[in-house]
Amino acid sequence: MTHPRLNYDKISGDYNQRYPSAFHWDRGDALLELARQLDAKSILETGSGTGYWLNLLNRVTSQLYGLDFSAGMISQAKSQPAPLKLTRGTATRLPFRSGSFDLLYCVDAVHHFGDHAAFVEEAFRVLKPGGALAVIGHDPHGDDFDWYFYDYFDTVYETDLRRYPSSNALEEMMKRSGFHDIERRNVEHVMSVHEGGQVFNDPFLKQNATSQLALLSRETYDAGIEKIKADLKKDSRKVFKSDFWVRMVLGMKPEHV
Repeated sequence: MTHPRLNYDKISGDYNQRYPSAFHWDRGDALLELARQLDAKSILETGSGTGYWLNLLNRVTSQLYGLDFSAGMISQAKSQPAPLKLTRGTATRLPFRSGSFDLLYCVDAVHHFGDHAAFVEEAFRVLKPGGALAVIGHDPHGDDFDWYFYDYFDTVYETDLRRYPSSNALEEMMKRSGFHDIERRNVEHVMSVHEGGQVFNDPFLKQNATSQLALLSRETYDAGIEKIKADLKKDSRKVFKSDFWVRMVLGMKPEHV
């Protein structure tokens, strides 16, 4: 299946705007806790972007590897305080030896990998026995997913359903690839409510802040903004809500394989 592909080189310079310094991310805490539980000595992030999450794990180990397809993102990641080992490549053909890592993870990135099953198989290959794969992100397939973007920007919801594997599908892929002790954890509840014109203070509403909007043509994006403005003319106190869970789907590579 062909998935829309975004040129992250074009937006890499502004991408960290989605990580305001005053904001606390529970998904980062969950990732850090997992790395500590595993006593991970070597860690790989696929779709490492600007290195924001990988930099957090410098508290656990200095053997931090990041892989991203975007040269622009890799350039941004080089400015992180932690000494990251960065490689350009694709998650479905990892340029690493088998049995190299204690932990392999991705955060808000699996929807960019295209062939999700191939990624899971590659993850199994490069993990050490006893290592873990953690896929962190949201699941638009779930009934408990409410995001106002989907109401205002044409094609975004349908595109996300094609790009994102469901949590159930990820678990099945992990089973087929040989992972065991597979589990699903809710790691962060995203709940933001913007009343009236405050919605335009939402940093994710900028077109270059999320792939959902960055994939849109300028005309489609502008049309969505105009829909929001039209609703505000009808009701200046209208509420724009984001309410969903970020989940971690976790699988362990057996000790003896």
